[in-house]
Amino acid sequence: MGLPLTSMRKCKSHIPDLRVQISEALRLGRVTKALDLYERIEKQKPDEPRWSHRKGDLLHRMGRDTEAASAYQRAAELYAARGFSARAAATARLMMRMKPSQTA
Repeated sequence: MGLPLTSMRKCKSHIPDLRVQISEALRLGRVTKALDLYERIEKQKPDEPRWSHRKGDLLHRMGRDTEAASAYQRAAELYAARGFSARAAATARLMMRMKPSQTA
């Protein structure tokens, strides 16, 4: 019949915990830790574009533009799939700045 209510609450509450951990890692300048946490949250919410987008922002700040472009591309595709075409286009422009040879 599905997960018991307590198990469902644990699953839902885990994302806010990761968001708090990401904020704390960024505040402390622990960007590698923050990147690991973004990857974890991205796996838990694979259809949510904002995590790929934020991961791309962090990778760009780290100087890892090729990886940032890939994260932005994933975010743009997810935004488009959800019907957020303006957000998808803006994110694609970010990707294009990282890898001008890519097509949006």
